[in-house]
Amino acid sequence: MSVPPHSGHDFRLLHSRWTEVSLASGLRCRTICEVGGHPVLIVENDAAAAGETGGLYVSAGVHGDECAPVWALLEWVASAPAVLKQIPITLFPCLNPVGLIENTRRDGTGVDLNRSFADTTVPVIAAWQEAVAGRQFDVSVNLHEDYDATGIYLYELTRRDSRGDALLRACETHLLRDSAIVIDGSDFENGLLVRTSGIEKVVEEQLGGGYPEAILLFLKYAEVSYTFETPSESDLLRRIAAHRAFLEAVTESTV
Repeated sequence: MSVPPHSGHDFRLLHSRWTEVSLASGLRCRTICEVGGHPVLIVENDAAAAGETGGLYVSAGVHGDECAPVWALLEWVASAPAVLKQIPITLFPCLNPVGLIENTRRDGTGVDLNRSFADTTVPVIAAWQEAVAGRQFDVSVNLHEDYDATGIYLYELTRRDSRGDALLRACETHLLRDSAIVIDGSDFENGLLVRTSGIEKVVEEQLGGGYPEAILLFLKYAEVSYTFETPSESDLLRRIAAHRAFLEAVTESTV
């Protein structure tokens, strides 16, 4: 198994690297709130900071036991992709720093943030809602991992033609698709679930009324919402590479 040069849960290093990478890339990096004494960051290019509509939204680290996404997003930005200067870009590098440090799904108060994005009594959610208020994105991406998965898979919420299959193909050189036909109670086909309607019903019947980030983004802020998952028991560097490949494929189809 490949070994990264640092702990996947080293939030202090992650924060330090984001400060450096943002400066080098000409991005604006600011703290929207602090949780457990740790900053929650938003990183934007000039177009997004100026309030331009459209473009790309990406978040990582909503679940602290899913560490590959936070490093993949950092590596992708550090590679200075041209898209950073072509369209509005809004990034949330790690929405659950305490969870990342403690290697737990939930935050430091026991809240699963990814069932709480409509709940402004949760401080980080209130800060997040204030940060995205009034914005509209062409595409939103939420990077996740799944302990039970055997391969990559994708939730696609869309008002356009589906691109999910092509996006998954772009990642298969790193990890194969999950072959399960049912994942978390939903029907998948070759690693892909596409929904265009009935989203509120899913929230009520499958999620107990709790809103995940991807669903709230799709309902209020984004034309297309992707949730990309890698198997968290696989090699960490391969998982990071798969998330980078997904980001690269998404941006190629967004510009």
